[in-house]
Amino acid sequence: MTNFGGRASLQVVRAMHATLELRETPTSTDACTLAVAGELDIGTAPRFRTKVSTLMGIGCRHVSVDLSEATFLDSSGLGAIVWAAHRLQAAGGDLTLVDASDAVASTLEVTGVGPLLGLP
Repeated sequence: MTNFGGRASLQVVRAMHATLELRETPTSTDACTLAVAGELDIGTAPRFRTKVSTLMGIGCRHVSVDLSEATFLDSSGLGAIVWAAHRLQAAGGDLTLVDASDAVASTLEVTGVGPLLGLP
């Protein structure tokens, strides 16, 4: 609500809903691949964190994050990836990034996160 000279004006703000699809595939008893399709950003990073937490809860300690279908990665998405890597390392596991799309590879390269998590 904004007040204009004693009159209230209700402003309607439409939330932008970024698309994100997360698909997990078990690869062994304690390892899985998590495919990210769409945008990993401020609006979708919490879903990524929740998914990683769920995977850890069922015993997955080694997660390969497939970014081949990721279309966008912002600082919040990057933070979620680093958070997940730290959580997995603390539990005796690891997180590796594989097949980053061109759309996100430059962000990972510029920030230095890609090489730290398995990308060339």
